[in-house]
Amino acid sequence: MRIKLGKIKEEIKETQSYNKKDDLCILGEELFLDKHSWDCDWYWGFGYIGNKNLHTHAEVFINELIWSDVEDVFKESIFKNNNDFWVFKDLLKQAYALKKTADVYKYGGNCFIKEGLTDIIKSKKKNEEINKDLEKVLNTLWKFLLKLKNGVDLV
Repeated sequence: MRIKLGKIKEEIKETQSYNKKDDLCILGEELFLDKHSWDCDWYWGFGYIGNKNLHTHAEVFINELIWSDVEDVFKESIFKNNNDFWVFKDLLKQAYALKKTADVYKYGGNCFIKEGLTDIIKSKKKNEEINKDLEKVLNTLWKFLLKLKNGVDLV
């Protein structure tokens, strides 16, 4: 399942987090966000944006475009106002932070583990707790976008 986010402008004005030297493959593209899924029985797959010609990650909205307003990024979009866009970016930021934290507790630091040295905080219980929190954030994000898609004013 996918939700259309909108069509990105051909050119985005420079901000604190984005300058024209950044190579944004999303420029001029119509973007859809794929629904999150529990993959391989151990992690949440989410943040996949694109179309039939493009596949990339929604991290672009919290990295290069974090300080950009909706009208600076989208030619047309699901977001009715800037507050909607900021809620979207805030939920994405929470989701990516939780995913990274869950990975730390799953692997004990990094996937390049030196047993007994880099796996000092490995915890299956914490990994599971964080993934439950991540699921809540992802479900909230998806419901938020569905309401926007269906024309419900939220913010």
